[in-house]
Amino acid sequence: MTAIVARLVRSRASVAAFFLVLVWCVFGLVNARYFTLANAASIALQMSVLALLATGQMFALTVRGFDISVGAVAALSSVVAALAWNQFGPAGLLAGVAAGFAVGTINGLLVAVVGVQPIVATLGTLIGARGLSLLISNSGQVVPLQSPQMILGLAYGKWLGLAPLVWLALACVAFAALVLRYTLLGRRIVMFGSNPDAARLVGMNAMAVHVAAYQITGLFAGLAGLAMVMRAGAGLPTDGGGMELQSIASAVIGGTALTGGIASPLGSVLGAAFIQSLASGLNMSGISPFTAEIAIGAVIITASSVSIAPQLAGRLKARVRRNRETKNDT
Repeated sequence: MTAIVARLVRSRASVAAFFLVLVWCVFGLVNARYFTLANAASIALQMSVLALLATGQMFALTVRGFDISVGAVAALSSVVAALAWNQFGPAGLLAGVAAGFAVGTINGLLVAVVGVQPIVATLGTLIGARGLSLLISNSGQVVPLQSPQMILGLAYGKWLGLAPLVWLALACVAFAALVLRYTLLGRRIVMFGSNPDAARLVGMNAMAVHVAAYQITGLFAGLAGLAMVMRAGAGLPTDGGGMELQSIASAVIGGTALTGGIASPLGSVLGAAFIQSLASGLNMSGISPFTAEIAIGAVIITASSVSIAPQLAGRLKARVRRNRETKNDT
């Protein structure tokens, strides 16, 4: 048991877990209704979209990039899925996932092949995806599903105390973890992020790996779009605003390194749970939405700073060591 606790403390996800427990303790003391199983299930459902986006974002971060288009891509995927559902039935949901994967492919090609900076490439696809979702949804109108009862049951039913959508989201995150740990592609993504030059020297097709990471990010944005459809029973062309930055924050708080080469699927989920729990607690406390946004931003900065502190300390130690070695040589 002691060894298990020690491993958890050393885990990169420990910062996110600490802040998550802290949020629950604080708001549990302030409001007794917060510290209930019903509220926990509600927060889990609300965070399903962010958890998927954060997991996808993790892959882009791991290859030393990022994707600020994921919120808009999720909205586009939700609209495409709703339109395809109305035309082809439940099988049309796959079109939403395909839309996310297609945008991820475009991002990957722009960054890895053309050499466009990630912020420029994904900003362009953010604007394009948002405009396209507004266009095909008849100027931003919600696209309701025909006979949505079956899909709504995934979000508002119960299975082992949680909505089936929550279990589906967790299964997708678990799949991402398996890809990273046990597949050649996952290991190459981590290797490329750790040292791109070394990855090329050992014969890795670095360009293909770089593109694949962005494709997976887009794929998870498409899955997040499906989660939106399951929760609303409709395509939501204007949803997802601000979630791109929340997804980056969730992944970083959870232990994924901004400098690449380190990924934490569990930490990404815990980071998303932390952000959603904080927002829910502030809302239940009756705090103004504008004040709540300020508070959320401040806490995210604090948690992110704590999460990257070990990296900064490691760099500082390495620099001091190099300086000492240089002095000794002279």
